[in-house]
Amino acid sequence: MIWGTSFLVMKIGVQHVPALPLTAIRLVAAALAMVLAVIVVRGRYPAGTKAWVYCFVLAFFGNSLPFFLISWGIEGIASGRAAILMAVMPLATLVLAHFFSAGDRLRVHKLVGILLGFGGVVVLVGPAALKGLGGSLLHQLSVASGAICYAISVIIVQRMPPAPLMGRAALTLVFAALQLAPVAFWLGGWQLPSLTFDGLWPPLYLGLIPTALATLILFKLLSEREASFVAFQNYMVPVFGVFWGALLLGEEVSLQAIAALALILCGIFVANRRRG
Repeated sequence: MIWGTSFLVMKIGVQHVPALPLTAIRLVAAALAMVLAVIVVRGRYPAGTKAWVYCFVLAFFGNSLPFFLISWGIEGIASGRAAILMAVMPLATLVLAHFFSAGDRLRVHKLVGILLGFGGVVVLVGPAALKGLGGSLLHQLSVASGAICYAISVIIVQRMPPAPLMGRAALTLVFAALQLAPVAFWLGGWQLPSLTFDGLWPPLYLGLIPTALATLILFKLLSEREASFVAFQNYMVPVFGVFWGALLLGEEVSLQAIAALALILCGIFVANRRRG
């Protein structure tokens, strides 16, 4: 539900600042918020070189690289096609988890669930989006690569050495901001949002809620559930994006969106039901 608001707020934010600088400001705000939270609760940061290396690599594959790839990729393709390409993430996670995550093996019922979820995304954006696959090849590869980066990041989180949850999230977001901000402002122009409520609230919201808070939730969830289960959130994001648009902007919720949600929920049930 939280990540589903990102698209809506980013659409508002890019009216005041280009996409890449907006993303950089989002990461800087998230990093500052998490560092402040660690100070307030007197938390601890991960100790040891290995933990810091994991946080740096996670920042690269979970934030800075996919943010850059997806921001550039969606400039050259339709949003529906981007949603189809982002739906590669759960399938990529399923394959990676089979080899790199203990106890999360590839099973037939998981594959069926993944395919049902993918079908839900196709229903949501319309089958016509599939016809465009193949054109704007570099932009499509960029978005798909971003989706695979997210799959890699889920596996990295599960394999990280034990560390305080909040400190680990703060360190990861600090590294992500340091990695992306210089590149984003160099490519997107050193443009900052106007010092008005309309200009400031989108990057601050994106930093505090879909980045900082969502990172904490993701880390907590991955400490308790397998990577393939968590990967299904990627199918839910565009569905909740539609429903948030209906709730906040008065956009229409079609039968198509309801059918897509039903397919995705069915896929989650099939993929994660326990075999007795």
